[in-house]
Amino acid sequence: MGPEASAIMVLLSCSPEWACRPLEIARQIYSVDKCRAALADRLAKSPVGEIIGQCREVDATFTDSLPPGYSALTITRGTKTTNYLVPHEAD
Repeated sequence: MGPEASAIMVLLSCSPEWACRPLEIARQIYSVDKCRAALADRLAKSPVGEIIGQCREVDATFTDSLPPGYSALTITRGTKTTNYLVPHEAD
């Protein structure tokens, strides 16, 4: 997962008996680096082991929600099409 990829944060709330369930949060698309920083901040605010999580890569061109500062670039060579997420400077 490269830093230019898009990611969402997936969180689980765990009980002392280790029964975990998904935490209902608004889905937000981040760049991978921003997701990891936000995840570290979120986990630091909860008691140890109560919330666990990870950043999961998503195709932002499919979800139609790009992180700020990124644009979608589609390249077609013959019959093969590849989508890229590229950083750009804000206008």
